[in-house]
Amino acid sequence: MKKLTIDENIVDKISLGAIVKIRDELLEMQRMGKKIYRLESGDPSFNVQDHIKDAMIEAIKNNKTHYTESTGLPELKKAISEKLKKKNEIFDNEPENIIVTNGGMNGLYVAFRSILNESDNVIIPDPMWTEIAEIIKLSGGNPIYVDSNNYANSVEKIKFPDLKAIFINSPHNPTGKVFSRHDFEKIINFASDHGIFIISDEAYEDIIFDGKKHFSPGSEYENTISLFSLSKTYAMSGLRIGYIHTRNNKIVERIGKMVRVTINGVNSVAQHGARAALSGPQYFIKAMRDEYQKRRDIIYDSLVNSKFLEPIKPEGAFYIWCKIKEMPAGVNDSFTMTDYILRKTGVGSIPGPVFGPSGKDHIRFAFSADTKIIEEASSILKNLE
Repeated sequence: MKKLTIDENIVDKISLGAIVKIRDELLEMQRMGKKIYRLESGDPSFNVQDHIKDAMIEAIKNNKTHYTESTGLPELKKAISEKLKKKNEIFDNEPENIIVTNGGMNGLYVAFRSILNESDNVIIPDPMWTEIAEIIKLSGGNPIYVDSNNYANSVEKIKFPDLKAIFINSPHNPTGKVFSRHDFEKIINFASDHGIFIISDEAYEDIIFDGKKHFSPGSEYENTISLFSLSKTYAMSGLRIGYIHTRNNKIVERIGKMVRVTINGVNSVAQHGARAALSGPQYFIKAMRDEYQKRRDIIYDSLVNSKFLEPIKPEGAFYIWCKIKEMPAGVNDSFTMTDYILRKTGVGSIPGPVFGPSGKDHIRFAFSADTKIIEEASSILKNLE
């Protein structure tokens, strides 16, 4: 028998994911009976609203469990179109320019894969959620890291050839930064001058603090591919519903093909829940946002005088980005710092370098967990020695 050989593949460029590995470790520690505070993962603690559950139950009762249109239920796409006009001021949109995806992750992959050719460059903030760079690589492109603290000004100096897109995530994971309207104007001008796409990840559009406002670049720049998710706003993370809007008909066609050959349509029952979420009451969003801001203040206040950590107060999302200002004995980098905190306190976190080169000597906590858990974990972190 001839020996099977496995040649190098583009997938070999992708990591197994440090966040996933840390999550698995924490879950295993919990199974062993240890008290663990899950501040490593951005999974909302809130429950899905009853009217959304009722819509999904009704869908099952009425046997709406068969194949749907591959790019999404027409009634859901109509609800998305209305939401984009009302909330995001993307008025020039039609349901045929909307594609429903299996969560935001699937949306990001099919969007990048639909625009990138081999060696195309994409500008992304540094630090940035790990999966963005990985998806760009998997799509054949190259991520170009630019300092997220001065993103709009820094991109103006970019001289890389073969630029295909600039990516922006506001509110931003992991720093919690909310980009200003002035920042967006500079990014839009840059994209327009270079004839490239803006890929706008707006998963955290409703988790924004201190009266700041969210802005969608798709409301002003025609060549924007806007990505949204119901995971954060409606706590539907496990139901896996996202959606894409773009005015470019060729990209709509490509994304439709990518959805067909990857997932061939999204869970029908979850889509009925998504329609109810977008069309139904929205009052609870403010209550959720207020609770997240309360949690932010609790954990920030516990860390602001920390011997070891210097927190950056987030303006949105539910992450707090901390610079390591002093290392305890035996700790020499972000990875050993997260391990030190876990062993000493039971509080989980993520080492900064997994988010990009500038993450060196940083760590990230999530405050998406229940308020009581945030209070307990914050009290422990405050006394970290």
